[in-house]
Amino acid sequence: MKRLILTSLLLASSTASAMTLSAPDLPGDDLIGNPPENPHYVIAKQEDTLIDIAVEQHLGQDHIVLANPTVDRWLPGAGTQVRIPNGFVLPDAPRQGVIINLPEMRLYYFPDAQKVITYSIGIGRVDWKTPMGKTRIQDKQANPSWTPPASIIAEHLADGDKLDPYYPPGPDNPLGLFAFKLGIPGYLIHSTNKVNGVGMRVSHGCIRMYPLDIEKFFPMIKVGTEVNIVNQSVKVGWYHNTLYVEVYPEMEETPASFEDRLHHALELIAKVNGGKMPVIKASVLRDAIGQARGLPVPIYHRPTTTPATATTN
Repeated sequence: MKRLILTSLLLASSTASAMTLSAPDLPGDDLIGNPPENPHYVIAKQEDTLIDIAVEQHLGQDHIVLANPTVDRWLPGAGTQVRIPNGFVLPDAPRQGVIINLPEMRLYYFPDAQKVITYSIGIGRVDWKTPMGKTRIQDKQANPSWTPPASIIAEHLADGDKLDPYYPPGPDNPLGLFAFKLGIPGYLIHSTNKVNGVGMRVSHGCIRMYPLDIEKFFPMIKVGTEVNIVNQSVKVGWYHNTLYVEVYPEMEETPASFEDRLHHALELIAKVNGGKMPVIKASVLRDAIGQARGLPVPIYHRPTTTPATATTN
């Protein structure tokens, strides 16, 4: 309860995806933010689209659509409740530095053992994939300039669009006002002047952040910080005595059948349960995998032990 109160206060004072959340408060827990039993909604205005709300809430565009499958993307309608995801199962990776999970298009930063900071991001298109693996922040720069590579200049020319050979620092620079250079040559985490692309696969492999998000993120990160880029479309984890599964659509370049995803989910469930398969809600798990809404779904409640009552003779 204490953690939920703290999380609620943090959410009330920050945007939806630029969240500073308490780290899991029990050993073995994996969920940060609020579990789905405590959902967060905003009310759409007449002129809103889901995309407008995503930008306003600093939420990824694909994620807001996944979380609201019955809401019209372009005309939600005045008074419509729009769900804003505010709870996340942490990726299965060491909880240090930065973790980027490509299928959910989300970045997690672990500044210390007490909190986790998470942001929505945009990533590379299927023909310009964001690379996976472990790397580091090699350099960071405020007010970067940009010299487009020949390959990107050629692609734009083929589409009838001519890029300048050099973009000086400033608001018209496609890199925005802040950039981190990764140890993987040619790849950056940077701001963007095209905010509608955050939460989508639209870049040439770089990782894009909302301008206000990266402005806050930039001073936190030191050169040398570890960055772990993973591909985990199915995540499984505990919150107290409840086991959750959180599912996203597969990356186009790593397709998997429903049966493969189900089998993988079952392996993850056994892994987080000490190698044993609990009696899960099978139909709920199948629906979660089939719908891939990007929200934690409870699939098992672990029995709690009740202390024996003392008796006297």
